[in-house]
Amino acid sequence: MMSSACIASILFGITCLLCELNSSLAFSSRASSSIITSWSSSVAHIIEHIVSPPPLQVTPLNELTNTRIPGPDGVDILAYTATNNNGDGKNTIILLHEFFGLNPSIVEKAELLAKDLGCTVIAPDTFRGTVTDFVPKAIWLALTTPQERVNDDLDAVCRFLGCNTDSAKKLAVVGFCYGGGKAIRYTTQRKHDAATVVFYGSPVTDVNELQRLNAPVCGIFGNQDAQFSSSLLDNFQSSLNDAGVDNDIRVYSGVGHAFWKDVSQIERRDQPQTDAYNQCTTFLREFFSSSTMRVDDTIKEAAATSSTTIKSRFLDSLDRPYDLNQGSKERTGLLNDLIQNGDSIQQPGSLESFMPVAPGRWRVIYAPHMTTMSGLAGGEFSVQYDLNDDGTIVSHAKCNFPFYKGFLSVSGSFGSVNNEVCRVDFDEAWIKASNHENDEPYPNIQSVPDSILKSLIRNLGKAAFIEPFAVFPISFLDSETIVFDFELLGTRICARKE
Repeated sequence: MMSSACIASILFGITCLLCELNSSLAFSSRASSSIITSWSSSVAHIIEHIVSPPPLQVTPLNELTNTRIPGPDGVDILAYTATNNNGDGKNTIILLHEFFGLNPSIVEKAELLAKDLGCTVIAPDTFRGTVTDFVPKAIWLALTTPQERVNDDLDAVCRFLGCNTDSAKKLAVVGFCYGGGKAIRYTTQRKHDAATVVFYGSPVTDVNELQRLNAPVCGIFGNQDAQFSSSLLDNFQSSLNDAGVDNDIRVYSGVGHAFWKDVSQIERRDQPQTDAYNQCTTFLREFFSSSTMRVDDTIKEAAATSSTTIKSRFLDSLDRPYDLNQGSKERTGLLNDLIQNGDSIQQPGSLESFMPVAPGRWRVIYAPHMTTMSGLAGGEFSVQYDLNDDGTIVSHAKCNFPFYKGFLSVSGSFGSVNNEVCRVDFDEAWIKASNHENDEPYPNIQSVPDSILKSLIRNLGKAAFIEPFAVFPISFLDSETIVFDFELLGTRICARKE
């Protein structure tokens, strides 16, 4: 059920390509700016590492690690654990590597932090077995490692450490570069009571997401880092302030990205690396020794808001209650609030939870990537899912564009991966061109007249039915509303039952 909107979007793109509108479907002006910024950041990252390559040593993980943790889906997580016998065992740091993967530099930093802070430091391999010193491959690893999978792996690490059962344990998540971005997204999405230290990683600036945090945030950046503008870092700090989150965000002069390369810089007392390290350790000492969580009372009050009111606020913000609405920062914030604080059915990915509410017609009401694409093309489209008791699904996207009017349809089956994740396996795709407003789509592939176009669309659709478009974590589910994650584009889709 969940991936039909994604497949419809792909087929929409294919159809438009067939109509020779390649360039016109690229991006809206707003999306173009975002994409250009993202690519500029990636290019800057590549150039910086080429000009100043890290003193990186690639070591096989089975030689580097000393810990094996039972992970999700039966996959063991390899990690390096550094301990300090002088500590009380109550304070723990999860240390997340940069986009090269777990390497000796991270191991040395883990040992240094454990020694100086008297705590346990565990550095897991979030790439599940891959390390590299080749920058393009490192960027590919970072781009293709979904946050949800990292979150699941880190949840397994926390279970291994006993963080979920011992209320006296305090946890901090520290990350470098790629790991810094993953760290703050893990604490905002899953581990709200953990402190966060971001070494030149991608910030979170959505106040609604930051409001989930019950612990402070430390940010360490360089003013010559081409990936993060001064305005972005200012926005990061102001958003933390607006969210009521204690923070210590500093930007060091004269250095760029990844300026703390290895422990020898601290041993030599190089600057500003030593000052940045002292900022980190002072921040962590204060957090580990504090007796109360650092959170504004108003945030606690907001968390107590009834789930009915939270859902109503999101639905009331929509212009069309049963059709696709334009994306906006306000609506995305309200949707995130619903996910975090709404009254969702437990274990929404399981068949036991989903099947009682699934049968019927669902309409996509919020999917910013869809409205961006359709707006650029000068029209609009709507998406509906018809789910049946036998686990089959038919999805229709109704298109209304100057160059194409009609329907794009797919069909298949839906099921469960685990308690939080569902999957859809589509096996047929077809279209129906129509200029009539009240016309209906072909209900199935058998009703489509035979033609060369039918075969072409059918084959193109089958080629698009790949694994990344089949598996979707469910963020929220009740009897009439579902929100699922489209991790490939880093966005969410919300559908409502008629």
